[in-house]
Amino acid sequence: MGKTISFVKGKGSISHNNRDFIAENVDRNRTAWNVEYIKQPIREAYNQLFGEAIAEYNAKQKRKDRQVTDYLKDIKNSGNGEKQFYEIVVQIGKKDDTGVLDSEGNLSVDAKAASEILDEYARSFQERNPNLYLFNAVLHMDEATPHLHLDYIPVAHGYKTKMHTRNSLTKALQEMGIAPAVSKTDNETTHWQEREREYLKGLCLERGIEVEILGVKRDNYTIPEYKVAMRATEELTAELEILNAEKQEAESVIASVGAEIADAREEVEESKKHLDEINEQIEDREKRYAVYEKKIDKVLAAGKPVAKELAVIRKNAKQLPSILGSEPSVKISEKDFNRLIDMAQAPGTLEKLNEIYDRELEHMQGIIDDLMVQVKTWKDKVLQYDKFFNVKGLVEEFKEFVRPKSIKERMEAKQKVVEKQKCEQVVNSTARREKDIAI
Repeated sequence: MGKTISFVKGKGSISHNNRDFIAENVDRNRTAWNVEYIKQPIREAYNQLFGEAIAEYNAKQKRKDRQVTDYLKDIKNSGNGEKQFYEIVVQIGKKDDTGVLDSEGNLSVDAKAASEILDEYARSFQERNPNLYLFNAVLHMDEATPHLHLDYIPVAHGYKTKMHTRNSLTKALQEMGIAPAVSKTDNETTHWQEREREYLKGLCLERGIEVEILGVKRDNYTIPEYKVAMRATEELTAELEILNAEKQEAESVIASVGAEIADAREEVEESKKHLDEINEQIEDREKRYAVYEKKIDKVLAAGKPVAKELAVIRKNAKQLPSILGSEPSVKISEKDFNRLIDMAQAPGTLEKLNEIYDRELEHMQGIIDDLMVQVKTWKDKVLQYDKFFNVKGLVEEFKEFVRPKSIKERMEAKQKVVEKQKCEQVVNSTARREKDIAI
């Protein structure tokens, strides 16, 4: 019989992994045997991984309330099932066949071989998984069996909206070439775990350690009872997979449409705000236009051909004698001279003022027209999304989507009903078989 390989999700207790506190199952005398590969504070790791993307995103935001100020906290409070980090616990063998200590209290041969394999696995993890950033990793030798705690942050790239680099396990695994999900229980994570198990299995075989493939446990069933139970289990599993697939599809549609609606409404609000700014500019321009109009009135008054005024100016003009055959000259007062200049300049000044007025008015009207088109477009889009929810009957699903706990409770309740029905079928089938045997 070969050794078993354990490759499971951990609780992610960093303080326990780093022995900031000592649990009851830990031998303090062997804590020095542990190996710490990396021990980076998670906030420091987040700044290193996402700092640049956050800075670029915030630089594009005009509103401070839309900026990312604490991405680590945002992930913790997100309703999308995201985690700040993930942990995998890797172990070779059990305490019965790979205990750390031998009968004399020394490091056992099997534990030494297992620890060497685990050491190689840990040191090659980051190179093999470039999108799973390892910020804390330790090999424990102070418990019953050698095992690894690997804590990592998924890093996904290439987003076109918001932050271009984010924490996303699914997309991070896909970036590494992991096959997409087929069902709830056959997804990117299980595909990645299978790949890692195969790699670990290869390390074991290189050192002559065979890996045991466990069979199906039958417990205390007879063969007929076992077959009936297995058929019921398979039917239940298939039914649950359908339910989970339907749930995933509904959640995907709701999340996608909900995100688009949120973005559309956000754009509408942004457009409304922009429109308010334009209205303020219009008011400012209107005040300036009032000044122009006063100037125009003044120019018109100055250039108005009043015969009486011209007659007065002509009357007040005094003829000067011609000198050496020059043209006759007249002498007028400075006041009359300025009045004549104003009358002469009035047409050109009026034309320039009107040109400025018309040009600015046309520019402002163009801005207003473009903005109103944008607002109408986004309002129509929001109405389409709302209509889509009503037509598809997803209104209640969307309400439950913003309350993830309600969906979970509903699915658990439905799952319990299905399990109860299958168990009743098994009991009834067994009872009928016992009756047939008795007859």
